[in-house]
Amino acid sequence: MVDYDQELDRYETIMIESKIKEGVFHKVVKDLKSGKAVSCSCKCWSKGNKPCAGMRTVGFDN
Repeated sequence: MVDYDQELDRYETIMIESKIKEGVFHKVVKDLKSGKAVSCSCKCWSKGNKPCAGMRTVGFDN
């Protein structure tokens, strides 16, 4: 069984401003163990599963 508190400590949400739309922020989820982005709130990721500029800024593994 996975401890819920350990799961919360494994990830960090980072707000990164969009380079295309002023005032719009990406909520990038970063895995603290690997230091890489694993998810984002933007349409590129949520609809097309493509890493956005915000995810690439943090670092992303394919």
